Amino acid sequence: MIPETHTQEPVGERLLFLIAFAVIAVVIAEAAFVAIGGMVVMVATVVLALATTTGLIYAVIRTMNDGEA
Repeated sequence: MIPETHTQEPVGERLLFLIAFAVIAVVIAEAAFVAIGGMVVMVATVVLALATTTGLIYAVIRTMNDGEA
């Protein structure tokens, strides 16, 4: 009988890349807010931070669910 091999994609590496990208994007947006200053940029920064947080939570949940398979 041939043993089955189960290969998994490097999900953890993709998650770390996503987290690093999110941190860099938020820092750049906050730097733009400090440099330009203004209500529109402030609102955009908060929306970007919320969207990034939502995306990270989704990625973590997917990573945790992929481990159960």
